[in-house]
Amino acid sequence: MNIEFTGRHIEVTPALKSHFEDHFKKIEPIFDGKASNAHVIIEVERGLSRSEVIINWRNEVLTANSSIPDMYQSLTQTIDKIEIQARRLKDKVIDKSHKATKASEIAAGLEPQDEAA
Repeated sequence: MNIEFTGRHIEVTPALKSHFEDHFKKIEPIFDGKASNAHVIIEVERGLSRSEVIINWRNEVLTANSSIPDMYQSLTQTIDKIEIQARRLKDKVIDKSHKATKASEIAAGLEPQDEAA
């Protein structure tokens, strides 16, 4: 996972980076170790800390953001939102690949058999 940090009106400290990385490690198994890029944007404006995470994964773009006064809680909420989106996308991909054959297709493929044998 390639993670890039951007700070607007705030310096991205090592503590913020480690907080994000610690929480992100918990949801990283969802991404199956596949190559993906994450861009974390942190900004402070009018007393609110806003965090936004953009992840490019499986030809999809997952985005989430939150704005609350505490930066650490904002990052945590944003990661939780990304986790929900990633699980939903992964379940969608799994369901599509494990889709059952329709009953009408099975019935059309069967030929009547004689039981008089």
